[in-house]
Amino acid sequence: MERIDFDERFSDDLNTWIEKNRGKYKRPEALEEAAASYYMVWLQKPAPWLGGIAPGAYFDRYTDAAALVALLTDYASAEVPVPDPLLTRLEELAQQTPVLALLRDRDAPIGARMHAVDLLRQWESRAPMVDYLRWQVERDEAEELLDNTLDSLRSMGAEVQKPAKVAFTAADEAGKEALLDVLADFPDDKDVVTFALKQFQTNVDKRALYAGYLGKLDDDRALEPLLNAAEDPKIHYIDFIEIRSAIERLGGEAPIRDFTGDPTYAAVKRLQKR
Repeated sequence: MERIDFDERFSDDLNTWIEKNRGKYKRPEALEEAAASYYMVWLQKPAPWLGGIAPGAYFDRYTDAAALVALLTDYASAEVPVPDPLLTRLEELAQQTPVLALLRDRDAPIGARMHAVDLLRQWESRAPMVDYLRWQVERDEAEELLDNTLDSLRSMGAEVQKPAKVAFTAADEAGKEALLDVLADFPDDKDVVTFALKQFQTNVDKRALYAGYLGKLDDDRALEPLLNAAEDPKIHYIDFIEIRSAIERLGGEAPIRDFTGDPTYAAVKRLQKR
């Protein structure tokens, strides 16, 4: 099948629509709102460049997800945006096997594998749990793929806690930090809290990140280190916000600080005045 750039076609059609309809709207904002809703109309409108088929229905002819996965991979390999209707049809078919094969294919483009992660998450699939956890330990996959799988692991609920803890125990520092993003949803694990506390106290550049985790982990041991950090005269405003939030989440009261000279504080205040 010809590889058609749906995004480019939509952009051309949208520009044509805007030029034709610009005079109907007195305010630019009204035109922008109407243009934003044009996409749904465009999906249902028969397109000459598709032989009269509407873009939204173009991939409905497919009943075999493997063929669509091959086409998705072809688009990604050519660095042409994967059409939304193609992904929608794959989601409708809900055939996991070819999507799992794509996910595990290290020779496939990262973009295609990212779509596989997204589809499996939409299906609430637990099938790739072991893959995702192993990747977090081994850390030899692309960073964006690892980050995307963390979103999926978090969405798997309580079922992921025990396997994630096993992976956490086996992981190096980078893997533990990544898996903390999942395990922070499950308080009362002393090993996890101990690691988060150590990282908070030794990684000044990541204090905001680990403060967020400590707040979620809900362990009283974190309160004193958080309060000490909140008193640090060198602390930045953006870090203080996260630390204060964690302190309050643990039932403590953060000190009142003056950040008048902090550029981030000044920027936030300017935005609040708009």
